[in-house]
Amino acid sequence: MNWTIVAAVARTAFREFWRSPEAVFWTYGFPLLMTVVLGFAFRQRPPDPVPVAVVAGDTAEELAARLRGNDRLRVEVLEAAAADTALARGGIAALVRGPAPAPTVRADPTRPDAEVARLQIERALRGRADGDAGLQFEVEDRPGARYVDFLIPGLLGLNLLGAGLWGIGFQLVQFRTQHLLRRLFVTPMRRAEFLLGFLLSRLVLSLPESAIIVSFGMLIWGVPFRGSIAAAGVLLVVAALAFSGLGVLIASRARTIEGVAGLMNLVLLPMWLLGGAFFSNERMEGPLRVVANCMPLSWCNDAMRDLMLAPGGWLSVALPLGLLAAFAAACFAVALRIFRWL
Repeated sequence: MNWTIVAAVARTAFREFWRSPEAVFWTYGFPLLMTVVLGFAFRQRPPDPVPVAVVAGDTAEELAARLRGNDRLRVEVLEAAAADTALARGGIAALVRGPAPAPTVRADPTRPDAEVARLQIERALRGRADGDAGLQFEVEDRPGARYVDFLIPGLLGLNLLGAGLWGIGFQLVQFRTQHLLRRLFVTPMRRAEFLLGFLLSRLVLSLPESAIIVSFGMLIWGVPFRGSIAAAGVLLVVAALAFSGLGVLIASRARTIEGVAGLMNLVLLPMWLLGGAFFSNERMEGPLRVVANCMPLSWCNDAMRDLMLAPGGWLSVALPLGLLAAFAAACFAVALRIFRWL
């Protein structure tokens, strides 16, 4: 083996790397930036209180007062229907129902914080002499209230997001690096026609994928679909267009695979953490909650859960539909303006 040649190739590759600002930033700058941001976000601090609800009734205030004696619990009193909805949507980890001498705790054991909630409730209630009597536990296993029912709509949103970004944005930059866009540039084709065709191709591919996920959840795990199927279909189309438009926007100026991959990760990571796909963002507070509520993935996931887990219709998803449509139009308009062939 000629080590002189090996060393020459290594030097050339090293120089090419440092001559690419995008590669340098996404290799060193972005991980450092995320380390700082996530380090501050998840710095060492006492654990957040676990949210639980007491079902309104004759002894609700007494139960709530006893639970509030444990500072590891955040307690609120809700009507029965509101408590069931909060448990299904992940807003609370458990609900407690009277009577006070022998209360019942209901939770879904498959949720990550259900066991913590159960132990803290038990600690609060059995710390009193009259609470030692009969603390009962019930498993929340009703269709529509389990963690798997919460998860399936979130997976739908993640599927549309990933398809829009990787299926559209990554492929566009591949076309640019392979000089295919350069060839299209000399044709009579307009940018709007080209980008719209790309969006429609991803739309055709995304909808069957979403149907497969919903069908699989319904057939294998019994996930309910209680709302309007027509509204769900329109929601999926608009969400697919919104995420595809975001993919086109990200890829409009990127010239390298490293650059577009970094930009996509910059967009994907906050949505994975705050978009309400795997755990509820209803428990977040302050600026974090504001950011989560402004994410298109949150709009899509919340609306799909309203349609699948509650008998939701057009009215219940009108706002997220409008927001997603406006986001799709804005992304496409900006991408159309800044897109470059070369």
